[in-house]
Amino acid sequence: MKILGPVLGSLGVVFLAAAGTATAGPTARFGLTMAATDQAAPGETELGPTVALGERIGPLTLEVDYAYLSFMDSHTGDAGMQRLGANVRADVIRSTSDHCRRWMACTRGSSVFVEAGVAERYGQWRIDARTVSPTGGDRAHEAHIGIGLELDNHLVPYRYGWQFGVRLAFAPHDNAMDATCRSTTCADGSTPTTTTSGGIDKAVLLEWTFLVGR
Repeated sequence: MKILGPVLGSLGVVFLAAAGTATAGPTARFGLTMAATDQAAPGETELGPTVALGERIGPLTLEVDYAYLSFMDSHTGDAGMQRLGANVRADVIRSTSDHCRRWMACTRGSSVFVEAGVAERYGQWRIDARTVSPTGGDRAHEAHIGIGLELDNHLVPYRYGWQFGVRLAFAPHDNAMDATCRSTTCADGSTPTTTTSGGIDKAVLLEWTFLVGR
């Protein structure tokens, strides 16, 4: 988690430098996000709509994104499980060659991108009748890195196409979830015990979005 600040700071400097030489323009994405694995929500189905708004400057994009993760799973509190974040994305490989294939529409450009960002998750999963996660409250800090592919069906004057991304997210481990029994009292009448060690919970998030804008 400590390394994320310098990484985002460096990307921000590059982003500002690019602003002086590139044409800026708004961009938007909307589609689906899902968690392939998530240690903080074992057994839950994390799938739902996502939307992102941002500004593209040359090969860089700065955006805010929102996802409703409990669209297909009701095992949460009344507000469901939501994620709000900020993200810096950079194209590392860019091609503007035309490609037409039978299994997809013709593409006018394509990119491989990398990204890094931070987010807040809002809500709690109901693990069982007496236990929720995270146990410390309905908010959890998160950081992520990712990689993905963009396929552009149109470039001028606006680009539109598809993005497929994979994010590896990290969040502080919820130590209370390590209780030897997950209730106010154990079956033998003893009090649940928890670990005092730290740790990091990890999640693999998949995104499939439609892109419009610059």
